[in-house]
Amino acid sequence: MKLHGWNITYWVGGLILLAVTLFLVSSPWNADSILVTIRSTGRSSLFLFSLAFTASSVYYFWKAPFSKWVLQNRRYIGVSFAASHFIHLGLITLVSVVFPEPFLEDQASSQWIFGGIGYVFIALMALTSSDKAQYRLGMKNWKKLHLIGGYYLWFVFFMTYVKHTKIDPGFYTPFLVFTIAVLLLRLIKHFKAK
Repeated sequence: MKLHGWNITYWVGGLILLAVTLFLVSSPWNADSILVTIRSTGRSSLFLFSLAFTASSVYYFWKAPFSKWVLQNRRYIGVSFAASHFIHLGLITLVSVVFPEPFLEDQASSQWIFGGIGYVFIALMALTSSDKAQYRLGMKNWKKLHLIGGYYLWFVFFMTYVKHTKIDPGFYTPFLVFTIAVLLLRLIKHFKAK
């Protein structure tokens, strides 16, 4: 069975939520367990965001069944990213309320501000991921929102992995390199197409 349309979002969001729940139920109830799920959903969000963000670029350079499928379902992969990242936000809220220290002490105020703006973009982009919303917003405004939002979210991921790489370069350097490669792929396609 091939996944298409909204079924992608239902399956992806459901599986991430199930995996998080099973992990938390089977692990000791402490801040470290929740932090593992926060980091894991951050990585699932990066993967889903990257698929949606580079869908047309990947198809431009590599016309294959999978890249065609991604391009055709980019909207639903993007909403799957939103689902993953709102699960991520729920876990951040959980650890902040149940085990606030030292988690809250370790977070800079700039992280909350930049992250908060990112979630506003995610919500707006998810809410406008339908033909009806696109029509009401107007194609010009819709493109502007998704372009600015996409690049802003890329920047948030980039800064997140720059920070993590300083703490644990052995583990996080590949994620930082991947994040940079995502932007380069998109930019190369943009200039090459022009």
